[in-house]
Amino acid sequence: MAGVRIFVADAEAWTELTDGEAPTARVSASDLAQARRIRSGLKSENDDVSVILDVTVAVAGDYRSARCSLTVAGSEAEVRYVGTVDGLAGLIADIEAAEVADGVTLIPATAGQELRGLGGDVLRRLELRSQARAS
Repeated sequence: MAGVRIFVADAEAWTELTDGEAPTARVSASDLAQARRIRSGLKSENDDVSVILDVTVAVAGDYRSARCSLTVAGSEAEVRYVGTVDGLAGLIADIEAAEVADGVTLIPATAGQELRGLGGDVLRRLELRSQARAS
């Protein structure tokens, strides 16, 4: 899982939490199939580019709490995730494994959601998944 790139976006900045070096192309899509088509097209033009998919997230200890905290509906042209940190880590792992994108940008769906901490939690879970598969 070392290759997946994680970014966070807020009103002020787009910040990478990982150490990717390849140039990036940040994209939005209405679903994962569309995102995969966009990535395929971009990679056909420049295989070195890392395609980074915007994912609007509402994360809590359980799905019901995450869903209840959701206050921003957002655009229909975006991938959304509502659930737990473990579920988000699974989604990101699947996004990379299925070549939907090379990384994600976490965008808060709720006011006050602390994305840097969430991103760090996701990265730790992805590392644990990677270690479990290696053993």
